[in-house]
Parts: sequence; structure tokens; C-alpha cells
Amino acid sequence: MIKRHIIFAASFVTTIIIGYSDYLSGVHVSMMLLYAVPVLLSAWYCGKVEGIFVAVGATVSWFLVNANNNPSGESEAVMSWNAFTRFGIFVLIAYTVSLQAQLRRALERERLRSETDRLTGLLNKGAFRDRVEEEMDRARRYKHSLSLAFIDLDNFKRVNDTQGHARGDRLLQQVSETILHAIRRTDIAGRIGGDEFAVCFAETGEEEARKAINHLLKTLQIMTSQSGWQVTASIGVVTCRELCDTYDALLGKADKQMYLAKEKGKNTAEFVAI
Repeated sequence: MIKRHIIFAASFVTTIIIGYSDYLSGVHVSMMLLYAVPVLLSAWYCGKVEGIFVAVGATVSWFLVNANNNPSGESEAVMSWNAFTRFGIFVLIAYTVSLQAQLRRALERERLRSETDRLTGLLNKGAFRDRVEEEMDRARRYKHSLSLAFIDLDNFKRVNDTQGHARGDRLLQQVSETILHAIRRTDIAGRIGGDEFAVCFAETGEEEARKAINHLLKTLQIMTSQSGWQVTASIGVVTCRELCDTYDALLGKADKQMYLAKEKGKNTAEFVAI
């Protein structure tokens, strides 16, 4: 909201500055294009109404400049008509640009909705796969390491059975929030099943992955103990040193490591490097 106000105020002030420059340059130099710039910016970033307000300011600024700098002696009727046509052009710019901005934002919202798991806000299974495969291609190209973690909640079914699905959903939301807070902004997190999550650690070797997963486990333990959830997490991690396998094969290896972690008592992580 503050950003919109700043852009709107800056656009309005800009029309005054352009008007003063227009006055200094004289009637023989057209500033039409410059007047249109703040109208365009305010309409794109602020909206149609703000764009029209700036269009009014640009028109008034132009009219005052030409009224005080009118060597050809144009009549008031001619000047009024010219001002009206310029106002119409500015309003058309504001209206068209604002519609384009609305359409772009709507398309972006739809894209995010199609990629996002509605319950947790993480990437859904398909979007996670796409993002990880892009990262795997990058790892192959530049010969970077990459680590993939498969996370499964221990005793989650007991929560659903004893406390209800609404409480289970709340647990999944809290786990997702904890994962996002524990990983880097460059890492990729997704929900790939009911109580199954996955995290792709870009450009991350085995030692770095161990540190990241240990931090994640501790963060999850703190969250569950403070919130009273009787659950833990078992995590399987696979690290590609240079050449990554396919996504399905990589996820399968991480899944196997996760089951090893469960067999060893849960609430732990198992690692493998390939």
C-alpha cells in the first residue's frame, strides 16, 4: 500500500516537473510523450483511478503551460479542445494500461494457484517435480551438487484418528511453515503426499545437506514440542555429486533412505551420496 502511494505521489509530482520543463522549452518542443510516462506508471502500478487522476494533472499542467506561453494567440476554444483531446489520450492510456496490469496479475494468481498446494501453501506435487527437474538440469550443466530430502511425519495417522482431520490439517500447515522457515530462500519445498514433503537443496553437497537437515529436524522438534504435537519426522536424503539421475529415481532413493530412518527408530535422517 505504501509503495502504491509513493508511486502515485511521485507520478503526480513528475507531471509538475514536466510541465515546468515544457514551459521553459517553449511551444515549439512537444512534451506529449513525457506527460504520458507518469500516467502510464501510475496506471500500471496503482490502478485505473490513480492513472486517471494523474491524467488530469498532466492535462492541467499542459493547459497552464500553453495558456502562459501562447505566442500564436490561439483562442480559448482551440486550447480547450486541444486540452480535451490530450486528456482523452491520457485517460485511454491509463485505462488500457490498468487493464493490462489487472490481466497480468490475474494470470499470475492463476499460475500460483495451479502450482500451490491449497492446504499448506507449498508447491504441489507436479510443480515441485517441474522445479526440481529444472534444478537438476542446471546441476548437470554446471556440474553442481544437488541434494533431495524426502520427509515423512511419524505417527501422523494417530493425530487424524484421535483428534480429527481438521487438527491434522493444522499440523500439516505448521509443519509446512516450519520447513519454509528452516530452509534457504533458494531451496525448493513441496508437499508430495498426505503427510509427505520434499525439499531440494540447490548446489548443496553431502556435508552441507547434513547440516541443513539437522537444523530442519531440530526446528521441527522445537515446533512440535511447543505446540504439543506427538509427532516426529523421518527424513531420507540423497546427494548427487555431479551427474543427477532422473527425478523419479532420485526421489525413490530418498524414499528408501527415509524408510531406513523409520526402521532405526524414527525422528532421524539417513543420507546417501551418488
